[in-house]
Amino acid sequence: MAEVIIMPKLGFNMSEGKLVRWYKQEGESLKKGEPVFSIETDKTAIDIEATLDGVFRKKFIEEGDSVEVTLPIAIIGTADENIDALISDVNRQLNKEEAVASPAKEEAPVAAEAPVAAVSTVAAAVIGSTTSGFLKITPRARRVAKEKGLDLNGLQITGTGYDGGISEKDILAYLSSNKQKVSPVAKKMAEEQNISLDSLQGTGSGGKIMKQDVLGSMAPSAGIAAASAGFDAADGPTTPDGKVILEEAPYSGVRKVIGDRLSLSKFTAPHLYFTQKVNLEKLLDIRSQINAAQPKKTSVTDYIAKATIKTLQKFPEMNSALIGDKLVKYKYVNLGIAVAAPTGLIVPVVRKADKLSVVDISVESSALFEKARSGGLAPSEYSGGTFTISNLGMFGIENFTAIINPPEAGILSISATKDEPFVETDKDGCKSITIKPMMNITLSVDHRVIDGLLAAQFVTEVKRLLENPIELLI
Repeated sequence: MAEVIIMPKLGFNMSEGKLVRWYKQEGESLKKGEPVFSIETDKTAIDIEATLDGVFRKKFIEEGDSVEVTLPIAIIGTADENIDALISDVNRQLNKEEAVASPAKEEAPVAAEAPVAAVSTVAAAVIGSTTSGFLKITPRARRVAKEKGLDLNGLQITGTGYDGGISEKDILAYLSSNKQKVSPVAKKMAEEQNISLDSLQGTGSGGKIMKQDVLGSMAPSAGIAAASAGFDAADGPTTPDGKVILEEAPYSGVRKVIGDRLSLSKFTAPHLYFTQKVNLEKLLDIRSQINAAQPKKTSVTDYIAKATIKTLQKFPEMNSALIGDKLVKYKYVNLGIAVAAPTGLIVPVVRKADKLSVVDISVESSALFEKARSGGLAPSEYSGGTFTISNLGMFGIENFTAIINPPEAGILSISATKDEPFVETDKDGCKSITIKPMMNITLSVDHRVIDGLLAAQFVTEVKRLLENPIELLI
């Protein structure tokens, strides 16, 4: 029995996935448990395994395509099984989800559910539409067309994909055959300025190169900016204001998702910041004693995590989030600890961390960090956090303010430990200056959820616990 493979939903906030690799090609056999494809989510890349033995019969998207979760992407079945009906069903689903209204020819019958105005006011323009009046186009082809500035409703493109669907190669072929469409004025200007038309992207109808496209490539004026900066043509491509480009990379994948999420957090949640300076002398002494007595070595981050957890238990309003129009307070502390991974920043989550000792936190977080760096984290291991800590102390950073990981209400930034002058007061009230290991901690809160008084109490309690570390072991 053939099985349709869908884009899996691997997290509560996951709305789409990007297919980065097919491990199998059509016609190849596979076994249950073998990886079939790899997808890139908003946090990491993960392999998806086959759930049955069979043959990889049909794929509906290409590497690099992004599709919404639960949409069909492939079919697995037996070698001699007839899957034509299944393919038709899948194509109908994809067309429905990926539809671009394609005006029907005036003489074509109008489907009962189609708006009359939509099919009577514009002439037919795109070849590759179905009888239902929708354009059949793959997600990748749609993206390429958008990047090239093509209006799908104004092009004559014949689809060569399944059932007449338009694929990426159809878009590229169209661009190739039309790349020299150029206005007479633009052509003359390009010749006078020795500008290759192949290097220009037309903004006119159907990608036609216009006068302004040539002018744009010359901005601010021919050679002036480059000459003033000491560059010449041999330096390579430049920006419009004359800066030489070393390398360009697409803003996409995990980097784009992280950027989008943090931008949403920064510009939606009003951030408020609170900083305390912590004396770590006692903590470093206790840590040294504990590490000498057991094989598993604890880190300063482990104690900071424990102090944060105990403080969240004391102030449960901090362990909350604004979700929709509701303030949600969580029962357990699922502590996220930010770590750098090959694909970018990721936040492994220690679940029910309020049930764990310092050593337990150390063991569990170390295992998560190792999996994060190797790209092996499961979605459940980097989602569901209720509060996050971010430690950049190992890089010598003296102070920083972190952006809240949405939809959480706060994040604690940990800076480097440095020997600094410290004023001590003895029992007689006499003051003296000594040198102590000091560290800055900064709390960022969502001011919609957390008020200033609560935030100040929270960061002060974290400081108190770190300076009285025996309480972290109770």
